[in-house]
This record gives sequence, C-alpha cells and structure tokens, in this order.
Amino acid sequence: MSINIGKAQADALSQLGSFGEDRPGPVPLTVLQKILVQYGSDFAIELAESMKQKEVFGSGKLADSIIPEVNEEGNTLTIRMLNYYDFPNKGVKGVKSSANAPTSPYQYKTFGMNRDGRKSISDYVLSGRAKIRNVRKDKAVGIGLERKGVSALDSKINTLIYLIKAYGIKTTNYFDDAFNKVFKDFAVTAADAVGRDIVITIQRLNTSK
Repeated sequence: MSINIGKAQADALSQLGSFGEDRPGPVPLTVLQKILVQYGSDFAIELAESMKQKEVFGSGKLADSIIPEVNEEGNTLTIRMLNYYDFPNKGVKGVKSSANAPTSPYQYKTFGMNRDGRKSISDYVLSGRAKIRNVRKDKAVGIGLERKGVSALDSKINTLIYLIKAYGIKTTNYFDDAFNKVFKDFAVTAADAVGRDIVITIQRLNTSK
C-alpha cells in the first residue's frame, strides 16, 4: 500500500504562507495528520474489499459501519466499526463443533439469541443472501415447517440461528489481512511524517520572526 508522504509534506508546506506573525504555533494540518487520514481511507477501502473476497456479508451493516477518524490533535487514527467485527474475523466456535474456528477465542455456549441478534438474522434472510432450507429432520432445531404456527420466514430464521450457534462462524481473517496489508510499513512512514512535521514547524517559526 503506497502512502504519498511527499505530497502530504508539500501540502503542509504550502500552508506556511497563510500564517503571519500574529498566528504563533505549529501548522494546524500536519504531515502526520494527512498521513493518518490517507491510511484510514486506504484501510477502509481495503477492509471492504477483504470482506467481499472473504464473503463476510451478513446484513451489510458491518461494511456500512466502517468509519476512519483522526483526532483533533492529528496523532491518533481510530477505525470505528460495529462491536462484533472480530467474530467473522477470528471466527466463533459452535456449541456442537469447533471445526469452523478451531483457534478462535470466542465460543457459543447456548442456542439462544437476543432480540437484536434475531433481527439481524431476519434482515439477512430477507436480503436474499442467505441460502438456506428449512430443516425438517434435525430434532435439535425443532422448528420445521410441519410445526403449527411457525411461518416459512420464521422457520428459516430459526434454522439459520440454530446452524450458526451449533457450528459457529468460520474464521476469515478479513480484518487482520487488510490491516497487515495496509499498515505493514506504518511505523516507518509515521516516524518519517513526524520528522517532516518538525522541519515544517521550524520553518514556520523562522518565517514568523
């Protein structure tokens, strides 16, 4: 992933002329801040692509939740996502089997699911992305179409919840792979950016004398 630190420095240097003697202090938009913004943007793009390649779809809310933010001081990059982002990344062991995520630190303990989780599964089924048939023979599910009072939609939702809880979520490493690709040279680039910020600050101080 190529980060254009030279352009970031040029942009920051171009701001020097807009600051007079009555505006003491460092240049507000630093090289480091510009680099962090660029890294955040590149990571968001790479993360979405990784999710697509690894087929981490669900309801689509996870991909829509990716928001890179740089703080006002320009020294911290935060990637905001829904808090379950790591489940499809590292996977989740199932109640009946751990084969889909043998090394995951997460594991389902019961077959139950809360209202929000069920709503997400419902959205996924309604989106048409879930390829699932109603289970009629597995007594552990207990929710085949033959059961009175259960609609076809509810039967599919219940079946999918059971399968997820029983067999877990497969490890994809979608997040780790994207992170390692984008940030592999971050330490060197960030150190270079800080060094250039120091040079710019010195030039700023000299021009204000």
